[in-house]
Amino acid sequence: GMDLKMRASAFAAFGALSAFAVGAQREVFLEQVHAVVPRLVLHLHDDDMTVRQACRNTLKKIVSFLDLEGNFELFSSHFFNSDHRSDYEDFVRDLSRRFTQHLTSRIDAYLGAAIQAYDAPWPIIQANAIHFSCSLLSQTDDQRILSLYYTQVFGLLVSRMSRSSDATVRATCSSALGMLLKSSNSLIWRSDRLEHGDSTRRIS
Repeated sequence: GMDLKMRASAFAAFGALSAFAVGAQREVFLEQVHAVVPRLVLHLHDDDMTVRQACRNTLKKIVSFLDLEGNFELFSSHFFNSDHRSDYEDFVRDLSRRFTQHLTSRIDAYLGAAIQAYDAPWPIIQANAIHFSCSLLSQTDDQRILSLYYTQVFGLLVSRMSRSSDATVRATCSSALGMLLKSSNSLIWRSDRLEHGDSTRRIS
C-alpha cells in the first residue's frame, strides 16, 4: 500500500541525501542520522522486502558518518544481507556491541527510540525493538544507562511475554530476558568477587 511505498522511499531519500552532507551541513546531518539510526535498525527486518532493502542501502550509505570500527566487515557480512531472523538478530547484536563501544553518548537516545517502538503497529517491529534494546543493554557497562533502563525494560518484557498474541514477540521477549539475565549475573558476580577481594586484603 501507499504507507509501505512512502516508508521505503523515505529511507531511500535519506540515504541519497547523505552524499550532500559536507562542511557546516555535516553536524546538522549527523544529528538527523542519529535520530533515524534506531528506526533503520528495526526496519532492516521489516515484513516488507522493499522497506528491508531500502533500509540496508540507507544504513550502508550513512554509516560513514558513524564512527565505528570495522564497518566494511559488518556490512558485507552475510548476516546483514540475509532475510533469516536469526541472522538479523546476530547482526543487531554485533552492531549494538560497536554502538556501546564507540557511540556511548548516543545509547540513551537509541534505547529511548527502541523502547518507544515496543508499541509499533507491526508485531515484527515490536520484536525487533525488544531485541535491539536488550542487545544494547546487555552489552553496555554504563551504570547510568543500566540504572535508567534495566528495570523498566525487564518489567516490560515480562508483561509482554504473557500478554502478546504474537509468537515472534513472545519468543523474542524470552530470548531478550535471557540476554539481560546473563549480563546482569555477570555484573553481580564481578562486583561480588571484588568485595570478597577487598575483605581478604583488609584482613591481611
